[in-house]
Amino acid sequence: MDQLASLAGPLGLVVLALVDSTSMGTLVIPLILLVVREGGARRVAGRTLLYLAVIGVFYLLLGVALLAGLLPLMERLGHLLAAPQTMVLLAAAGAALLWWSFRLDPKAIAKRGGDPEASARRWTARARRASGRPSALITLALGAGLIEAASMIPYLAALGIIADMGIGLTRGALVLVGYCAVMILPALLLCGARVLLGERGDRFLERVHDGAVRHASGAFSWTVGIIGVILLLNTAGPAIGWLSGGAIA
Repeated sequence: MDQLASLAGPLGLVVLALVDSTSMGTLVIPLILLVVREGGARRVAGRTLLYLAVIGVFYLLLGVALLAGLLPLMERLGHLLAAPQTMVLLAAAGAALLWWSFRLDPKAIAKRGGDPEASARRWTARARRASGRPSALITLALGAGLIEAASMIPYLAALGIIADMGIGLTRGALVLVGYCAVMILPALLLCGARVLLGERGDRFLERVHDGAVRHASGAFSWTVGIIGVILLLNTAGPAIGWLSGGAIA
């Protein structure tokens, strides 16, 4: 775990946050809201900002709660995390994530007879229905956060890195504030472009939206694979060494 923390560090957290910023909840749904042409550019951007504020606060509170539970656990069981048996389990988890990433690839889903864009289309329909009502937007943001939370592997990895930094809950929460801000930053910039460009930005935003929907499944597949590779790189050596030693003994 110390290797993971040193490998990642602050720059690694920024990279993980930027990866999280491309998810369905933090980028694709805001783009859907931005291309709904009802009420003018400022009103459309305002609705999207409400959505981003809710989902940003949701992830911050969730992260602080998880971190509060993770820190005492690492203090009590920290010695076990460096054990070779743990390295074997983490290496196996990394290999499993790498295997799963190939299963999540859009081409693999299509070969199995599935529709890799089905989820994005369902969220598109939900976002369009919610776009005109603040209460529905809040519900949409909370729903997206709850559904995506379990699959946001970079966010969970970032929580592990923050906990392993040994900076405590208060400073860790401040780091999470910055992390969540970076998570919604691309969508915030697109909100600004919507206000500044008005109708002139419609074609640009629609192209970005179409590309995000088209590549959403592939982006998640790459994310899972990258986290799997990182786990393997940090644990495979100690795990193989321990297994080899055990076999020799």
